[in-house]
Amino acid sequence: MKSKPFAKSRSERGFAGSLARGVPLALVCSGLTLLLLSFLCYKNADPSKLIRPFAAAILVFAAFLSGFLPARFYKRKGLLIGLTGGAVLALLFAVLSLILAGNAPAAARWIEYPAILLLSTFGGLLGGAKRHVRRRRPRF
Repeated sequence: MKSKPFAKSRSERGFAGSLARGVPLALVCSGLTLLLLSFLCYKNADPSKLIRPFAAAILVFAAFLSGFLPARFYKRKGLLIGLTGGAVLALLFAVLSLILAGNAPAAARWIEYPAILLLSTFGGLLGGAKRHVRRRRPRF
């Protein structure tokens, strides 16, 4: 018995369209979260202790969302689109670190980029997961 090819509904976007919509939306969401956390640092008496943990949390959040949101928009191939979204985000961070010449050690950058790819792939797997799969019960 041949299976029917997967038909795309009207609400679905293509692969590139999902990336073009999902990665900037992930950056906007993480930017808003960064704004909220910076306000919390401002209200704290000694914000220098909170900056590094908050920056790491925002990096994890942005990496996860850069895989989750495009996979949610595309609704298929969560692993591939999550990995591609992470690669786009890692490339963006690499270009920005070259332009801004940050003072982060080189070892931290080499650990950061694979972590971005891993987290965005995980987000893509969760975002592209099918929720309502009907399974036929075997009839005896």
